[in-house]
Amino acid sequence: MKLKSKLFASAVAFTMVLSMVAVPVSAQTTAELTAQINALLAQIAQLQAQISGTTTTAGTTFTTDLTLGSKGADVVALQTWLVAQGHLVMPAGVAMGYFGPLTKAAVAKYQVSAGITPAAGYFGPITRAKVNAMGGTTTTGGTTTTGPTGITTPGVEGTLTVTNSNAGLVTTAYEGDSKAAILGFKAEAKYSDIAIQRVKINLGSSSKVYNAFYKALHITDDAGNVLKSVDLNSSTVVKEGSNYYVTVTGFNYVVPKGTTKQMYVKVDLFGSVDSTDISTYSPLTVTLADNGVRGVDGAGIDQYSPSTGSTVTKATTIAATLADSATLKISLNSSSPKKQDIIVREGSSNNQMDKLTGLVFDVKAEKDDVKITDMVIGVSVSNESTGADASTTVYLYEGSTAIDSAAVTSGYATFSDLDLTVTKDSTKTLTAKVDVRNATAVRSALIMTASSTGVVAENTQGNTLAASYKTGSATGYAIGIRNVGPEITLTTKSVNVGATPLQNNYSTSTLNATFTFNIKAVGGDVMFGTAASGTPAFGTTAYSFQVYRNAAAFTGEDSNATSTSYTTPSGVTTSGLDESWTLSDGSTITLPVTFQIQGRTSSGASLTSGLYSIGVTGLQYTVGGTTYSAATAMDFMSGEADWRTAEVSFP
Repeated sequence: MKLKSKLFASAVAFTMVLSMVAVPVSAQTTAELTAQINALLAQIAQLQAQISGTTTTAGTTFTTDLTLGSKGADVVALQTWLVAQGHLVMPAGVAMGYFGPLTKAAVAKYQVSAGITPAAGYFGPITRAKVNAMGGTTTTGGTTTTGPTGITTPGVEGTLTVTNSNAGLVTTAYEGDSKAAILGFKAEAKYSDIAIQRVKINLGSSSKVYNAFYKALHITDDAGNVLKSVDLNSSTVVKEGSNYYVTVTGFNYVVPKGTTKQMYVKVDLFGSVDSTDISTYSPLTVTLADNGVRGVDGAGIDQYSPSTGSTVTKATTIAATLADSATLKISLNSSSPKKQDIIVREGSSNNQMDKLTGLVFDVKAEKDDVKITDMVIGVSVSNESTGADASTTVYLYEGSTAIDSAAVTSGYATFSDLDLTVTKDSTKTLTAKVDVRNATAVRSALIMTASSTGVVAENTQGNTLAASYKTGSATGYAIGIRNVGPEITLTTKSVNVGATPLQNNYSTSTLNATFTFNIKAVGGDVMFGTAASGTPAFGTTAYSFQVYRNAAAFTGEDSNATSTSYTTPSGVTTSGLDESWTLSDGSTITLPVTFQIQGRTSSGASLTSGLYSIGVTGLQYTVGGTTYSAATAMDFMSGEADWRTAEVSFP
């Protein structure tokens, strides 16, 4: 406050001294002194504002049009007001009172800042009304700072660069959409903070854009915060040349020095858009106007960008209400049961299982809420004539909550009147379970399916989704079903390239794959052959293993020798058996098995080099005197990556 008092006192003293100086009679000297006096008076006003914390320019009501060549008190008042606004700086030696090119440029500058178009520098009825509405007075209360609110670089000039940035924006906007992003741009501030205070947008050449498609427009930041909104109508949209423009002002968004901020132009659409207008005018293209973004730097200087507004542009397709475009997609959920064999032991005949999970799938709704009214689940069981069937009931669950049940008829369970709503852009996970009956020692394979073609659904308007708006399907993995036999799991797997023994006088390498299995007998005793048996539990490539090269199975290139080795485990019965053992009902064994392939063919040629791996394809066993080969009894692991080793370079 002391500094302010001293400044004010100095200015007053200087003015008093000046008043005592004799004024020469020459016209040139008089003009110079007049300009100096005007400048000193402006300084005094600024110093007074610093003392009071308020900047004030005396109010004037303008009643006449002013343009190039105008003179008099109204011009002085206008120039004084423009100086106070920061739009005009009177040169030394030039007195106020004449409307020249500088004043015209200052008026145009104000018109741009106020969104008045055209900004021609003519002080006419529209501009007069704007200024008079402000009372001809500009007042800023509080502590005086350099630059607009939020600027942290007072007194520093900066630059503003605006570039196109539409990544991630919608390509289609729908009837009734709110705040649909139709244009994006990045604003970069250099050397100084820049306070963005105006965005001018070119809406195109048709008035339909604001009286048939877009009813309101919003300027937002990257977080979706609305900086300013404006209704689009004949009062806010102005035609310049052949195009229509809207200017959004009345906000102050600071882009800090050395940073870039993402900004968006968003729109609200009318709830109903005529289909003829859509076909005629869509897509709609909007751009920024030339120098369409105005910001103020720390020195209070207006900065504009982009110089060519058409570089910031985006086309948006307009479509009927989003509900009419609602879609439903079905897909297999990753938690759906993998390929496996199970032993069912329920019911009076020990051949049943209730609510066996056969399929887990997802239903996703997009663009609108979708209500599923009907759904069909397919149920396929092989070997039903000699094995299990699933011809009774299917149950539909969402999580642990039962939704509905339906009887199986001719391989399908039809759920009617589900009324299951999937909200827009969300996914529901459904589980289909089935009752299994009449399982035998013969393996049956259960496969359950769900397809979009078997779904009836509707959008929020009650309209049924057309076939083209329903996509996808989910097919569960095959589940083997028996009422007696082994249950097998893989606990470890490894692969390595071994030493190089001599083979037909040739040195060769070997590929060794080792698997550790847990095997349990369920529903009865199960007999397994040894490696030397004619029906071994695990044989060579003809029974239990598949060789892969570069991830592809192959059989056309014979190795000189393949072999499988394992030893009879403890805890089994061998009495009275030749090259086999019996695993009693309910017992479990751990069985390591090694499969080996040599790196040369029987003729001594080296195998083709590549990345090799070994996969398990099946298990052979005997129940009740009947031997079940891998191909007919237990081959669910065939082709499954979980039952395959890693790849190694070989030979």
